[in-house]
Amino acid sequence: MSSILIFLSLLLLPVGGYAIDIAIIVHQDNPLDEISFRDLRRIFKQEKQRWADNQNIYVIMQEDGSPEKGLFVHKIFLMRSNELKRYWLNKIIKGDILAFPKTLSSNDTVKRFVAQIDLSIAYVNADVVDESVKVLRIDGKHPGEEGYFLNGR
Repeated sequence: MSSILIFLSLLLLPVGGYAIDIAIIVHQDNPLDEISFRDLRRIFKQEKQRWADNQNIYVIMQEDGSPEKGLFVHKIFLMRSNELKRYWLNKIIKGDILAFPKTLSSNDTVKRFVAQIDLSIAYVNADVVDESVKVLRIDGKHPGEEGYFLNGR
């Protein structure tokens, strides 16, 4: 009986071990309010490197080991965080990008950076979002809404 209860409780764990929602944030002055998942993926994979006004997009990533990065890399890149360096290195070697994206150490550091740099886009735990940054809807959904793609449930 106890093994059945353990099995059933394991079914309730979040997919991939992440019980968080990821928010995509930009500077408050960014005219974007919503982004398609396809465009989001293209931006973070640096296949799309310019905003609609032709200015460079400044992609911000979190350090390895954060649950946010693990979930984000799994959902956006369809790989593990430890495979991502090889991905970036290949893009640099092919001349697709000049350098690795900027990496910051915590949700709060990322949020403060995006609040100051108007061309940046980043991901953070949705729980840390405040009025200093703008949260983008992804395909019409906000973090926490049913059908939102960047969650660990």
